[in-house]
Amino acid sequence: MWPPDPSPEAAPEPAGGPRADAAVPGLRALLPAPAFLCSRKGRLLLAEAGLSFITFVCYVASSASAFLTAPLLEFLLALYFLFAGAMQLNDKWQGLCWPMMDFLRCVTAALIYFAISITAVAKYSDGASKAAGVFGFFATIVFAIDFYLIFNDVAKFLKQGDSAAETTAGKAEEENSSDSDSNSD
Repeated sequence: MWPPDPSPEAAPEPAGGPRADAAVPGLRALLPAPAFLCSRKGRLLLAEAGLSFITFVCYVASSASAFLTAPLLEFLLALYFLFAGAMQLNDKWQGLCWPMMDFLRCVTAALIYFAISITAVAKYSDGASKAAGVFGFFATIVFAIDFYLIFNDVAKFLKQGDSAAETTAGKAEEENSSDSDSNSD
C-alpha cells in the first residue's frame, strides 16, 4: 500500500492537461483505506480515538487537568494503531506481536480510564470534569469491548493451533503403532 502502485490501466492524459478529477497520489496514500475503516476493528479504533480526544479536551477545560495525559496518550496510540492497520504495517513488520500489543493497549486503557473517570466524577465538582468522567466511562466500555474481541480472536487462533498439533501428534502415534504391529509379525 505504501508507496501507492501506479495503475497499469490508467487512461492517458487528455491533450489539454491533467484531468480535474485526478487526485494527488501522495496525499491520497495518507488516507486510510475505506475497507479498513468500515471493518469492526477500524470502527473500534475510530471510536477509541474520538472518545479519547473528547475526554482529553474535557480534561483540559476542567479543574482535573492532572488527568489529561492518559487520554492524550490513548488518543495518540489509537491513531497509531489506526494508521498501522490502514497501511497494513502489521503485515510488513512481522517481528512485532501486533495482537498482543493491541490487547495490552486496550486492557491498560480500560483500567486507566475507569480509575480516572471515577476520580473525576467523585472528587471534582465542575461540569467539565463530570463530562470528562462520563466520556471516560464510554471510552472504558469501548476499550473493554475491543480487548474482549481481541482476546476471543487470539483464543480461537490458539485453539486452532492446538487442534492441528493434536491431529498431527495423533497421526504420528497411529503410524508408529501400525509400524510396530507390522514389525512384530
